[in-house]
Amino acid sequence: MARPASNKIRVRSQGSNVARSQSRRRIGQGRINPRPMPVTIIHKAFLADGTQVAIAQTNDTFVAARFDANERPLDRCVFTGGSARDNARGWADAWVRKLRGF
Repeated sequence: MARPASNKIRVRSQGSNVARSQSRRRIGQGRINPRPMPVTIIHKAFLADGTQVAIAQTNDTFVAARFDANERPLDRCVFTGGSARDNARGWADAWVRKLRGF
């Protein structure tokens, strides 16, 4: 260890092999990976008239859509934000109730 002119031993609070960011406090939440995740179908319901309702998710965006028997889109709605999953599920359930009648 190095001795200063006063002959006292210098003591460090951290060793020399410690990462620079280790002594810093973390502020806020951890970082979210910015890469888009693949689209995933999280809900699908087949209706009595031959159409189907499905919900797809990518990152925090939910797309709810209604398709005909040949899987061509008839109607769609995009939801983002904190309650997007619940809103998309509510939209799909409303179509199910409307066309199934219960």
